[in-house]
Amino acid sequence: MAEDSVLGFGIIGCGGAALPVAQALAASPATRLAATYDLNPALARELAERHGATAHASLDSLLADSAVGAVYIAVPHDQLAPLAAQALRAGKHALVEKPMALSLAEADSLITLADERGLGLGVNFDLRQSAQASQSRALVRAGAIGEIIAVRIQTLIDKPTSYWQAGYSGRWPNPWRATRAHAGGGVVLMNSSHQLDMVRFITGLEVTHIAGEVATLFVPVEVEDTAAASLRYDNGAIGSLLAGAHLAGAEAGSERLELYGRQGQLRVPSLYGDEPVQIFLRREWAPGEAGAALAAGQWHSLPHEPANVYQGTVEAFAQAVRHRQSPSPSGRDAREVLAIVLGLYQASETHAVQTIGHQEVKHA
Repeated sequence: MAEDSVLGFGIIGCGGAALPVAQALAASPATRLAATYDLNPALARELAERHGATAHASLDSLLADSAVGAVYIAVPHDQLAPLAAQALRAGKHALVEKPMALSLAEADSLITLADERGLGLGVNFDLRQSAQASQSRALVRAGAIGEIIAVRIQTLIDKPTSYWQAGYSGRWPNPWRATRAHAGGGVVLMNSSHQLDMVRFITGLEVTHIAGEVATLFVPVEVEDTAAASLRYDNGAIGSLLAGAHLAGAEAGSERLELYGRQGQLRVPSLYGDEPVQIFLRREWAPGEAGAALAAGQWHSLPHEPANVYQGTVEAFAQAVRHRQSPSPSGRDAREVLAIVLGLYQASETHAVQTIGHQEVKHA
């Protein structure tokens, strides 16, 4: 690939979340890691040295680097939107960790700013790049299970209590995840947001109403570690969500979706693993000329090729930037998921059903 078609990235925030993304940037023929910056200079230097990039002593220096065409931002949640806005104003495309912002006003402001500047604004809902997600989307959109009438989301995890002080990696001990001001939310915002995005990506449905409760029941932190919700979708379907950060016996792979249609059911496994999608059909269904018909009345496990979700994410973002298209997932996708999460928090606080407003964003 020609050098001028390779998108140079700067990483802002070099903690644990940045490690697989940096490796993906270095491995992809469409991208390269050009620069790093972190409030902890040692982390920035270590990541830069590992991938032959430049470690900058200041954010302004990184944003002024001509080798940097885009940034990946992985910092505490309350800093995501301000840093993304700074990068966009500096003329850099921005791939931002979820949730991208902590308020809908912040999210809308970023979307508008990116549109006005003609820049790409993406969010790192990386599970969209899994083979199972693409496979599930194709099946649902082709009508394999018919109209969706029910959705079940489960986010069952048993995190170590040290997570709240240092994340999973322990790369940079920092208790921001345990505080409402810095994190904005707990297991729903941090974990279930991925699955809420998956339902939107696979089905195209939007949540219109939500009711539920969130609570902190295991570790004395300021954000929720347990939640349950009832969701209504725009086609009339009903959904449920059960989430927990510290549920005894929760096994790897317990973050999954079940989609129930008029003509069948789709079980979408944890997209962090490599389990197959499973489908049950009321009637025989043929996926097309290239595939054999799936018999009715029995479960089918569907084979797939493994996919590197991190590399897929940075390559999809680079391709969108190159072709001046809106990235997928985009800033609007982040905004829509955030609206659902904030709706649940408000429903729990008021003990009343909340209406989820959707803002159509016009792209230049």
